Amino acid sequence: MNMRYNEILCYRMFCIETPFVKADTVMVVEGLTYVISHYLDVLGFYCPVPLYETKKAIDDLNSGSVIRIVADDPEAMHDIPMYIERTKHILHEKGELAGEYFFIIEVLK
Repeated sequence: MNMRYNEILCYRMFCIETPFVKADTVMVVEGLTYVISHYLDVLGFYCPVPLYETKKAIDDLNSGSVIRIVADDPEAMHDIPMYIERTKHILHEKGELAGEYFFIIEVLK
């Protein structure tokens, strides 16, 4: 079950990164097929949380993992691609759908 946030005793909220369970979520790039293995939902969080949680999630993943990130902060459309450009990771896709921004990133270490 994907949770957008969880409340702890002091009522602070934090993001939870979970494996993406839909087996039919597949991406084809240049004839190669990738299965999205992880999902990060940072809806409702604003700068700098989406970028920070993206960095943290990517650091925890193994090389070859594919993560899908969903955010509703417009700054994420600028911040996340800029961060990925400075790393070895590959941004395969980014876009907007109904006010939500999504990114599909392949982790390379």
